[in-house]
Amino acid sequence: MWKLKDAKKVKVLGVTVKPKNKIYWFEGVTEQGVRSLLTDENSKFRWLRPQRNRRILVVLMSMGLVALAMGSYWPTLQANTTLSNGVEIVIYSVTAIFVIFAVLMGYSFLRIAVRGIADAPDELLDERQIQIRNTSYRYAYLAMGYLVMFLLLLMFFGPELKLFQPQGNDGSYMAISTMFAFASAPSMILAWRERDI
Repeated sequence: MWKLKDAKKVKVLGVTVKPKNKIYWFEGVTEQGVRSLLTDENSKFRWLRPQRNRRILVVLMSMGLVALAMGSYWPTLQANTTLSNGVEIVIYSVTAIFVIFAVLMGYSFLRIAVRGIADAPDELLDERQIQIRNTSYRYAYLAMGYLVMFLLLLMFFGPELKLFQPQGNDGSYMAISTMFAFASAPSMILAWRERDI
């Protein structure tokens, strides 16, 4: 049995056969999606490829994650402002939606900038890409250890957070920001470290 690797469609005995698009559930990617990111030289996203632009994207993504986490402390921040209730709600809602959207866009651009290498399975990468990806995961693991230590210190010494609280500091934004940080850390480190992707 032979495999169809790079062909989009192949005619076999007059019948057009499409190769299966294997889904890698653990990584959350598809074979065609990874292959298109690895081989696509789309001019729309060429500006994302230089290391300087990738580093700027990593800094913006980090700022977005911090801004998203700060949403958990809105009641504490709100006590220090002199805005009316209606204006505060509008500012909070618009800011929260904008920050979440910006983090989602940053994550998408980050994946495109590193060609999806951080999320790709071994069988779709060459030896150099596997080594780069594994090194990025190691550094991401170390960085996330420091993040968890910081969050524990914040939990002990900072303002009290509870999940899903309509009144008081709601830790949901902190949890969402932490999940985005864990998901994007390997791509962020890969984007920062690698000169040529």
